[in-house]
Amino acid sequence: MTELRHTLERLGLSQYLNAFTTEGFDTWETLLDITESDLTTLNVKLGHRRKLQRAIAEERVHSGDRALSLVPGNAPSVDGSYRSDESATESKTSKRREYAAPDGATPVTKRKYRRHPKPDENAPERPASAYVIFSNDMREDLKGQDLSFTEIAKTVGERWQVLSPNYRDKYERQAAAAKEKYYTELAEYKKTPQYALYQDYLADFKAKHAPPATGKH
Repeated sequence: MTELRHTLERLGLSQYLNAFTTEGFDTWETLLDITESDLTTLNVKLGHRRKLQRAIAEERVHSGDRALSLVPGNAPSVDGSYRSDESATESKTSKRREYAAPDGATPVTKRKYRRHPKPDENAPERPASAYVIFSNDMREDLKGQDLSFTEIAKTVGERWQVLSPNYRDKYERQAAAAKEKYYTELAEYKKTPQYALYQDYLADFKAKHAPPATGKH
């Protein structure tokens, strides 16, 4: 689940971590198979869906690039299906036409997939926010009430909005304590060989995947 958590944090979607894991999408690999109807059921906002869908599409394209060298004559599409070399060529041609610019205009460059380093699985877990702590408490209270996931999520959100300042402060204090503990553990972790190894990995990753330097004219 560490990779899933870090990926959602990178996308700015960490507020959905508990929702995804509760419904069984507890790894990034399983989340790659999530459908539009699943996102609707999970009450994911439209703008957030687009962020997630772009990341999933990029991941599938990236995985497809590797599969292409393993399965000659077939190219995997974004949705995981396969097509012949001829149709793949037609698709590439149509994409070139789609991104071709009018005469005299600046060509439109298609965004390339950006690789990201693997998360540090030895690092201490990031602390939960006040809302996540509150949400976990409420979900325990709502168990056994025969509510759908969407109804639970809606109820939790509504209760958080009307939560009294005293109760909200309680969760804010818990979150602050968790954050303080996290930074203490992180400081200790930075003294370990595992942290040094991960920093070496990061440096090597950045060197391998750094964008090519443009020559000065």
